Amino acid sequence: MKKALLAATFAVISGYAYAQTPAQEPDKALTVAKETKQTPTPGIKVEKMVTAAAVDNKEPVNETSSFDKTIGRVYTWARITTTVTPVKIKHVYYADEKKAAEIELSVNAKTYRVWSYKSVWPGTWKVETTDEAGKVLAVVTFTVSSAAPVQTPEAETPTQGK
Repeated sequence: MKKALLAATFAVISGYAYAQTPAQEPDKALTVAKETKQTPTPGIKVEKMVTAAAVDNKEPVNETSSFDKTIGRVYTWARITTTVTPVKIKHVYYADEKKAAEIELSVNAKTYRVWSYKSVWPGTWKVETTDEAGKVLAVVTFTVSSAAPVQTPEAETPTQGK
């Protein structure tokens, strides 16, 4: 009995460590499944989904939907709520409408933050978050620019003749 109580307490504490409040304002780059005319699995909801240059301390860093080709990799971060745990979702990456990667992620608490990353190249990208049945829960898009970064010439230091 004590072991069961201890295990339940640990599970609650573990879930709390990943808990967050829902987003106050929906992200403009996020397309919710109802807009894609697919019915999501009951009980799983993508509260927020963004692309970023990095993830630090379980939070996205430098959220954006436009990247330069020098970025190397792009992170897709999502806050998921669910009524049943554990559950698996996927981040499916598409580059110029061709499937580039599929990454399975585990959701182990009722509110959970997950992320994946993909090495990228110039083009138009889309990431779908899907449930275990393959139904699309949310979509985020981003672009990787092929333009070279603008370099400003350094000021020349005048040299004195000898």
